[in-house]
Amino acid sequence: MPGRLLSFHCMNLPTSKVHDGFIGIRDFRGELIKLFVEAGFIYHSEVVIWKDPVTAMQRTKALGLLHKQLKKDSCMSRQGIPDYLVTMRKPGENPDRVSHTNESFPVSTWQRYASPVWMDINPSNTLQYRSAREHNDEKHICPLQLEVIQRALELWTNPNDLVLSPFAGIGSEGYEAIKMGRRFIGIELKFSYYHQARANLESAERESDSLV
Repeated sequence: MPGRLLSFHCMNLPTSKVHDGFIGIRDFRGELIKLFVEAGFIYHSEVVIWKDPVTAMQRTKALGLLHKQLKKDSCMSRQGIPDYLVTMRKPGENPDRVSHTNESFPVSTWQRYASPVWMDINPSNTLQYRSAREHNDEKHICPLQLEVIQRALELWTNPNDLVLSPFAGIGSEGYEAIKMGRRFIGIELKFSYYHQARANLESAERESDSLV
């Protein structure tokens, strides 16, 4: 819809000598922004989602995050890689404006949401995806935290709006959309994810009905 938004959750990708011939970082976020701009979207906004570098080091054993690398050669040391919520806007006038009252969206909430860095996102608050993974699946590099979805929907959508996720996975966006009184369409090719998404969406419907 003109004037409305498309958001994607991503992170930049560490490279390796084995796969890339060098140790560094690939600007995957920038590649995605360039792709959408070339498709006619306007680069609207982005927020950096803080991630604990200690947790990342323990999980990935990345050379640049190891403390011992400081003693060996700190020129190979680097900061952790955050997540991003990047938002693109379709050109044109929005025919169905999203308006908030001071009661529904107080200044204190807006100040947190307007921050370019979200420090208070719980990285563990994601839908359980392991039950949908199959043996040879590639590991998900950037699980989508539910609070990120909540904030985007609260900020940029109206109740009963239609939320589309063309890469629905296990239905995280739909899970939150239904709980928040939005409608949802999801597209997913992988059967194990599709079946898990259905279960998650049905759970969201039950939770939503219990609040009515």
